[in-house]
Amino acid sequence: MSARRDLPGSFEPLSKSLPEISLTVGLWYTWKKRRRHMNNNQSDQATERLYFQDAYLQEFSARVTGRESREGSPVVVLDRTAFYPESGGQPHDLGWLNEVRVIRVEEENGRILHFLEEELTGDEVRGRLDWPRRFDHMQQHTGQHILSQAFYEIIKGETLSFHLGQEESTVEIGIPAIKDETLQRVEELANRIVFSDLEVKTYFLPEEELKTIPLRKPPKKSGLVRVVEVSGFDYSACGGTHCRRTGEVGLIKILKQDKIRGNLRFSFVCGFRALREFENRRRYLQSAAVLLSAEESEVAACVEKNLAELKNYKKKQKKLEERLSFFEAREMLAQSQGGIISGLYPEKSPEEVKFLALNLVHQAEVLAVLAAYRNEHFHLVVAASDGLKVDVREVIPVLQAEMQLKGGGSPTLIELVSPEKDKAARAIELVLEFLKVRTGRA
Repeated sequence: MSARRDLPGSFEPLSKSLPEISLTVGLWYTWKKRRRHMNNNQSDQATERLYFQDAYLQEFSARVTGRESREGSPVVVLDRTAFYPESGGQPHDLGWLNEVRVIRVEEENGRILHFLEEELTGDEVRGRLDWPRRFDHMQQHTGQHILSQAFYEIIKGETLSFHLGQEESTVEIGIPAIKDETLQRVEELANRIVFSDLEVKTYFLPEEELKTIPLRKPPKKSGLVRVVEVSGFDYSACGGTHCRRTGEVGLIKILKQDKIRGNLRFSFVCGFRALREFENRRRYLQSAAVLLSAEESEVAACVEKNLAELKNYKKKQKKLEERLSFFEAREMLAQSQGGIISGLYPEKSPEEVKFLALNLVHQAEVLAVLAAYRNEHFHLVVAASDGLKVDVREVIPVLQAEMQLKGGGSPTLIELVSPEKDKAARAIELVLEFLKVRTGRA
């Protein structure tokens, strides 16, 4: 039901023309008539919300109407405030009352609770918002309205949830999948709305008049409902703070998508966040180009080539390690008396120790008890030649009686891991004692 608009670029009109229906006729009258009812169903101590009247208000004067302490923090209630409480996916504002820091803001039965860093003296206060934080939230929240409607316009995807995060925001859209080219159309439409610099209006309507506007989704509350309208494009029931015009959103950029509950969750940034995101990615790309001695446009191809070469080198390395392990096992067998061969190898990887143990038991009828370190864990390998008819798994309960262990294996090979790195030598000792008794070998 959105009205036809001429948008910059070649994107097709959003929808067919609608008969001219003015939603603003009598709007001023409606506002004047109902303004005194904005806090219906709230207590006599309800806080006047100045951000409803002016989201750009950065400083204000107010009177303290209540004091208490919660969770170890002083809390004050004011007769009026410009501080937005956490609600509807939008975080709370921060700032100061006089010179005392406001660290959290909540709403409770119509009252706005201001959590303070320290006690506030006096009943008359001057409030001041952390404006960069507030304006950032306005950019993200207005951008979300635009993006959500763009999803609906392009693929009828309904917004199920919204979260305004510290670094990026997310919207969950009720669709199981989306093609890359379709997602690009959604993002392009959203940014055409931004570049069109449309007016963003807020007003209150009684429940019975909501049917006169194409709300994107039904409101969660009844009675008088606050509507945020992106002029002719989106109509949403919302109590948040928003930009006056879409141009102030700056830019909308979708960063990634994730599956959640059978739907898709999209991470995005707007405004100054989008600028910082671009700068960070440019810096990362530039650093990668320098490391690869390549142009930025060649980074992906260079990385792909290097990964292919690395994979090939790893294959060759594995073959060489296996070959080296063969000769190392031969040398160890030549110097041993047979029976049981053990060793602790701090310089070897668990994979190398496994290769060595297998080579030992394949070249002679012996038992191998070898261990290696990885980070703060030790890895233990116990192997037996097939002809010995011994099940090395029987040693696991013996070890578990003294230390934490995970792992298992077959009758002729077990691999165990323990977070108790300092017990590696003791583990080898326990296995040797058990095997000597079990097999009669030394």
